[in-house]
Amino acid sequence: MDNPDNFSKQIIEAVEAKAIWFNTTELPNLHKSFRNMKGYITNFISILLRKGFIHEDPYKHEKKISTVVPIENSPFLETERSSVLGIRLSDYDNMLDFICTYVKFTVETLQPDVIKKLIAFNNSLPWASLSKDTTKQTAKSLMDVINNVKISKDTMTISMLNDILSLLSKENLAINEYLKNIADFQQESYKAKVRKNILDLNDFDREQAKTSIPNAVGLIRKYFPQTMGNVPFYNDLIAELVAEEFGPNADNLRMKLLAKLEIKSQSVKQKETAGPDTHEMIMEAIRILGSSSSQLEIIKKKIEENKATLDSQQNSIFRQLCMAFRIMLGLKEKPTEYKLTIVETVTQTRRIEIIRIQEFLADLEKRIRVYSAIAMRKSNVYIKIDQLSDIKILEFLNKQLSECQKILILLAALDSYFKSSASALNGSKIRGIKIELSTLKGILHKTNQQKAEVVAIIEEQNQLKKLGIKNVL
Repeated sequence: MDNPDNFSKQIIEAVEAKAIWFNTTELPNLHKSFRNMKGYITNFISILLRKGFIHEDPYKHEKKISTVVPIENSPFLETERSSVLGIRLSDYDNMLDFICTYVKFTVETLQPDVIKKLIAFNNSLPWASLSKDTTKQTAKSLMDVINNVKISKDTMTISMLNDILSLLSKENLAINEYLKNIADFQQESYKAKVRKNILDLNDFDREQAKTSIPNAVGLIRKYFPQTMGNVPFYNDLIAELVAEEFGPNADNLRMKLLAKLEIKSQSVKQKETAGPDTHEMIMEAIRILGSSSSQLEIIKKKIEENKATLDSQQNSIFRQLCMAFRIMLGLKEKPTEYKLTIVETVTQTRRIEIIRIQEFLADLEKRIRVYSAIAMRKSNVYIKIDQLSDIKILEFLNKQLSECQKILILLAALDSYFKSSASALNGSKIRGIKIELSTLKGILHKTNQQKAEVVAIIEEQNQLKKLGIKNVL
C-alpha cells in the first residue's frame, strides 16, 4: 500500500485540479445547455400559442422566483388543458430564465442541495422520454397536444416542432449527465476535505483506525465538529473514505479513485491550442436573436387586437357601406395609417412618422418566421446561414440588430398611440406591450454582447497574426 500521506496529497491535488476543470470546461457547458433549453422552449411555446393549442399565461411577467423548483404536476380537468398547460409551460420558461440568469455555475455554488433541485426541475418535463404512457399529468397532456399538432396538415410547423423536440431531448439528457458528473465530483470533494482536515491531523491515530471500520468511523466523527464546521456528516461517504484508506481492498479502490479524478490532458490541450470557436460564437448570437420570435409574436397579436379596438370606434354606417362596396368590387382595403410621435432617445427631440399598419404587421410576421427558424440548428434557414463566412454572418447580424432597434422605437411609439387614441370606453381594452418590449431589449442586448465578444476575439487574432504569433488563444 502507498504511503498514506502521499496518497492523501495526490487526492487533494487531483480534486483541486478537477475543480478548476469543472469551473472552466464542464460547468460552462452545463450553463450553455440550460441557455439552449431556454431558447428551444420559448420557440416551442410560441408554436403552440400560434396554433391555439395552449393559452397565454396572463400573469407570466408578474410571478417572482426565489429558488429552483420543478413545475407543477397536479391533476387537472381535460377542459382546462389549454389554460393549465399554457401556465405550466410559461412557469417552465420562467424557471429556465431564472436558472440561466441567477444560478452561478461554479463548483463552490453547485452544492448537493442545488444539484438536487436542478435535477428535479430537469426531470419535471422528461423531454427525452415523453410518451402517452407517462404517469405525470403535465407530460401526458403535453404529449397529447404534440400529437394533435403532428396530425395537422401544416408541414412546416410539424417540421419545426420535430426539430425542437429533438433538441430538447438532447439537452435534457446532456443536463442530467452534467449534473451527475458534478454530483459525483462533489462527493469526492467532500471526502478530500475530510482527508485534509481530519486524516492529515498529527494527532489522528491511523494505527487505531486500521484496527476496524467502526473504530475509523468513530475517530473521524470525533474530530468532525471541530474541523468541518457546519458540513453534514454523511455516513455513506465516510464509509467509502474509510474503505479507501483502511479497508482490505484499499489499493484497488485508490487506483480507481485516482483514475476517476484524472483529467484527460490531451483534450484540454487540443482545446487550448484551437482557441475559441468564433464561428460557433457567432451562430450562438444568431440563436439568441432567434429567441426574440416569441416576444414579437405576442407583440404582433396585441397590436392586431388594439387595431381592432380602434377600428370599432370608427365603425360608422358609412364606413360599413364603403367596406361592403370594396368587397363587392373586389377592391383591396385602404391601408390604415397611424401618425406616430417618435421621441429620439439621445436628443429627446420629437418627430412625426406615418406608418401603414398592415405593411408593418406583414413585415413583423416575416421577421417572426425568420427568427423562429434561426433559433433552431436543424432548420433550412439556420443551415444556410451556418454555411456563410463569418464576415457575411456578422453583416447579417448587424443588419438585423439595426432594423430591430428601429422597430423597438416604432413599437414604443405605437404603444403610446393606441393608449392615447382609445376612447374612455375602450381604454381598458388596449393591451400594453411594455413588458414584451423590455424582454425584447434584453434579448437584443445579449445578442449584441455576444457579437461584440466575437468581434473582439477576431480583431485580437488578426493583430497577433500580423505580429507572426499563432495559437496563443
